[in-house]
Amino acid sequence: MDLLVVDWDYFFPTPTAGGPLGDHPELYAWPVREDAVHVEAIWLKRLRAFEDAGVTLPRCQRYEGFWNRFTIAPDATVFYADSNAWASQVFPSDLGGSGPWRSIHLYDAHHDCGYKRNDRSFEDWKIGVLSGGKRISAENWLLAHYWNGSQVFVHFPPWRESMARPTEEPLIPVSMRIDTGDAPEATFSAVFLCRSGGWVPSWCDDQFAEFLSSCPAVPVEVVGNEWTQPRDSVEKMQRLWERLRGVGSQTSS
Repeated sequence: MDLLVVDWDYFFPTPTAGGPLGDHPELYAWPVREDAVHVEAIWLKRLRAFEDAGVTLPRCQRYEGFWNRFTIAPDATVFYADSNAWASQVFPSDLGGSGPWRSIHLYDAHHDCGYKRNDRSFEDWKIGVLSGGKRISAENWLLAHYWNGSQVFVHFPPWRESMARPTEEPLIPVSMRIDTGDAPEATFSAVFLCRSGGWVPSWCDDQFAEFLSSCPAVPVEVVGNEWTQPRDSVEKMQRLWERLRGVGSQTSS
């Protein structure tokens, strides 16, 4: 069995992940955490930063027709959640199979194979997990599948300008390449799709809904996943705030 994993930030170009720098790369230099503040509330502040700089709110790009290139089994399931960490819990046994995935193909702006800023090596990470001192997260979930014997492939988005920026140092041997539009020679028994709410703005949630509904597989939300889809509209919040400020200034005058 083969697993296709797609991270929604694959379609959201950012300078920090190797996209074009543009005129305002500083607008994308934001801290990322998978908590309510950084998944939901923080996007209002970031919207204001784009508007103050006179920059049109960035949107996801070129996701239409993405699924068409892949061979997806007629009875396949598309599991979905906000974080790719949940993909660490999807195995062939969930579909009546056994053993590891024959291959996992990840389409993502990040490789999710562990980072040396957090762990010195795969062995150190594994010892940490066994001792309870480390946890499986969105940054390292593929290590769990590699540990189980799966072969891993990472496909970076075509908007990434080169493999030299940023420099990639995964904790395991993994095939990494910039996507050229070809398709893996695999029939995918399952798909996993994550929204990456800490990386992709809430004002792209309508696009995410379109992308999920266009997947030719049966959608199943991961049990235990807690999220809001779509998130509260920060555009609406900003317009209301501007209206309130306008009313306040008229009253004071």
